[in-house]
Amino acid sequence: MSSKPAIIALGIVLLFGCGPDSAAGQYGFGRVVKLGPADRLVANENLLVYTADTVAFKFILKSPRRETLSKANLEDPSHYKVACNGSPVTGLKIIGHLVRIHHMGHAPRAYSPHYYRVQIYVKLPEPMRDGKTYAFEAAGIGPRRIRTVLKWSGRNVLSEAIKVNQIGYVSDSRIRLAYFGKWLGTAGALAGPISSFDLVDLQTGKTVFTGKPVLRHKSGQKNEGAYKSDFSGENVYGLDFAAFNRPGAYCISIPRVGRSYSFRIASDVMAEPLFTSIRALYHERCGVALKKRHTPWARPECKKHVKIVAYPEYGPMPGFKEIGAYIKKAKSDRTIKYKSVKGGYHDAADYDRRPMHIGIAQMLCAVWEINPDAFIDRQFSIPESGNGVPDILDEAYFGLSYYLQTQWPDGGVSSGSEAWEHPRGPSDNAWMTNTENEITEYLQLPVSQTACFEFAASAANLGRLLKKFPNGKARGGELVASAARAFDCGMKKFPPKKLDQEILVAKAAAGLMHAAGDPRFARAMNSLGLKGRKIDYLNNMMFAHVFCSVPVDTPGLDRAFQQKVRTDAGAAMTWAVKTFTRKKGYLHYKNPWAPIVMGSHSTGQAWSLALAWKVTGNRDFYDLLSASADVCLGANPMGQVQCSGLGQKHVLHPMFLESMNDKLADPLPGVWVYGPGRGRHWIWSKTTNSPGPKQIPDLYRYIDINQCPPQTEFTVTESIAPAVIIFGALAPNAPKPYKGPLPRAK
Repeated sequence: MSSKPAIIALGIVLLFGCGPDSAAGQYGFGRVVKLGPADRLVANENLLVYTADTVAFKFILKSPRRETLSKANLEDPSHYKVACNGSPVTGLKIIGHLVRIHHMGHAPRAYSPHYYRVQIYVKLPEPMRDGKTYAFEAAGIGPRRIRTVLKWSGRNVLSEAIKVNQIGYVSDSRIRLAYFGKWLGTAGALAGPISSFDLVDLQTGKTVFTGKPVLRHKSGQKNEGAYKSDFSGENVYGLDFAAFNRPGAYCISIPRVGRSYSFRIASDVMAEPLFTSIRALYHERCGVALKKRHTPWARPECKKHVKIVAYPEYGPMPGFKEIGAYIKKAKSDRTIKYKSVKGGYHDAADYDRRPMHIGIAQMLCAVWEINPDAFIDRQFSIPESGNGVPDILDEAYFGLSYYLQTQWPDGGVSSGSEAWEHPRGPSDNAWMTNTENEITEYLQLPVSQTACFEFAASAANLGRLLKKFPNGKARGGELVASAARAFDCGMKKFPPKKLDQEILVAKAAAGLMHAAGDPRFARAMNSLGLKGRKIDYLNNMMFAHVFCSVPVDTPGLDRAFQQKVRTDAGAAMTWAVKTFTRKKGYLHYKNPWAPIVMGSHSTGQAWSLALAWKVTGNRDFYDLLSASADVCLGANPMGQVQCSGLGQKHVLHPMFLESMNDKLADPLPGVWVYGPGRGRHWIWSKTTNSPGPKQIPDLYRYIDINQCPPQTEFTVTESIAPAVIIFGALAPNAPKPYKGPLPRAK
C-alpha cells in the first residue's frame, strides 16, 4: 500500500522572534527548530538527500527476512523510480547500500524484536534543479511503498552531508567550522569537490557570507590520531566561517548540495546544552523522589538505596560475590544491620554509588571557578532553587551528601554502595528493572584511599565556594572540616606509594591549602617529592587546575613548583592539540592515546581543554573547546548530537533503565552516551549488517540500541559531568532565572 506523499516529516518547533535575552524561549529540547521566516527546511524520514544528484531511500524494517536484506534485492533497479515534473527520470544508478541494526525491543523479551535501518544509495543522471518537483518511489523492500515529493531548492532541502552544531556557535570563538562529507555504506565516501558555501540569514533569506571549502581529510588516508586511523572514511571538507560572528539565525547552503539544519551564532547558545546536561545529574539523584513540578520524568524515592546494609569500615573492597555472601550470612545469623542514607548519584543505567562520583563535586566547582558569572540561583529548576546559592553548587553538594553522611568518626569515607549484582526486578528480564521494582539489596562499601582523598579535594573546594554565600556558610564550614578529617585519615591509613597516588594526595592537599589556609597541608604536599617527577598532565589536568588556583600568598605554597605545573600542563596540552587534534578531519579533542571508545566525538575527554584554558590563560584552548563542543552538538560524521533530547537529530535510545521502563515514549534528555566504538560487540555478530563492522569507519560504528553498554550507556562521571564543564565554560554571563517551560515528554 502506498504511503502519502510527504515533503516535511519532522516536528517543527517555532522559535523565531525570540530576542537575545529570552534564551529560555529558544530551547528546542530535541525538536527540529524554525529560527526565522526564511527557515523553510524540507526533510523527509524516508528520503535522505546528500547532494542534488545523490540520495538514499531509507526504510526501518521490523525483523526482515534475510533475502530482503540481500544485495541483489536492495540494489535491484526495478524497485526505484524518480520523476521530474511528472516525467520519468531514466538512467538512475544504484551505487550502494547500508544495512544496520537500528534498534531492539527490550520488553517483554530482551533484544527482541529487531529493527533494521536500510538505506539504498541512488545517483541521478543529472542534479536536481531549482524550482522543479521530484517524486521518489520505492517498493519491494519493506511492507509498504515509499513515495516522497519535494521541490528542489538548495536553500531549503536538507543535505545529510552538511554537518553543523545544531544548537549554535559561540560568537567569541575564533573557530567556527561546519563540515561537508559522508560515508555511504558500500558506496564508500561521497565524492567531492565542492567549490563554495554560503551562510544564509534565516530572517531575510540573504547570503551574508561566502566561503571556500578546504579539504581537511581524504577518505582512505590513515593519518589521524596517534594510531594513524581514518576515523570517518569521508572526504572531509571544512566550512570555515570564523570571520563572520554577527549574532543571528543561519544555515549553511552549498550550491547543488542543499542546506544544513538551522543554528544560531550568539553568546548564549551554550545555555541549553548546559541546562539539559546538568539536569541529567539531577535525574540521577539517589535516595530521593523526583517530583513532577521539577520534571516530567518523575519517579518515587528509590527504596533500595535509602536503607542499605552496614559493613565494616575497613577491609578488602567486596565484589558482587562477596557482597551477596555477606548479606546472606548476616541475615542467616541475624547480625544484619542497616543504615539510612540519602544523596549521591546512580552511576549510569544501573544504580550503584561509586568512589569516582566523589570527584563530580570537584568538576562542578571547577567550572564555577572557570566561568563564575555564568551561574546563579534558580538557574536549573531543581528543588534547591531559590535558597540563595547557585544551583550548580547545590547540585555539587547533593552529590557529596551521601559521602558526608557515611563519613566515619575517624574521618574515613565510604567508597559508595553496591549490590550483589546489576539491578534486577521480579522478572527474569533484567532490562525491565527500575527503581520501583528493583529487588537487589545494597551494601555500604568500606573506606578506601580514593574515597578519602577525592572527598578531601572535593569537599574542600566546594566548602570554600559555599562559604562565599550567606546561606552556604554553615554547609561550607562543615565540608572543609570534614575534608581535613578525610585527608588525615587517608594519610594515616593509606599513605601514597606510587606516583598516581601522590598526585591524588597532592590534589587534596592543594584544595585544603586553598580552603583552610593551614600550612600543614602545604607541608604534606611538599613532602611528596613530585617536583622531580614526570607528570602526565593529559590525564591529570584537574590536579593542575586545583593547584594552580591556590593564591600565591597562601602560607607554605611553593610558588616555583606551582609555576612549573602551570608551564608543564600547558606544554603537554599544546603538544597534544598541535600534533594530533588540529590534524584531524573533525576538530575535536580526545586524549591521543585513548582508544576509539567511551567519549569519541562525545563529551568524555574534551572537557580537559576547559581546565587547560583556566590553568594557562591560553586562548587557543578556549577556541578548541568551542570547536569540540560543536562536534559534540552535531558537527560530526553521523551528523547527530551525541545526547538524548538535545539538537535536531540526536541519540534516540540511550541505555537508561528508568526511561526504558516508564510510560513515556521520549527518553530522558541530557544523556551523553559513550558514542562510537571500535570494539566488537556481540550484537554485530548476531545481526545482519552490510558492510560488516570491520568495514565501517570508526566514527560511524555506533549502535543506537539501549541494550548496548559500550556505546549507548554513560556514567555520571565519564560523560554527564564532563558535559557540564564543557558547556558551562562556554556559557553566557549573567543568565536569568529559568522560569520554564520544562521539556514536554511524549
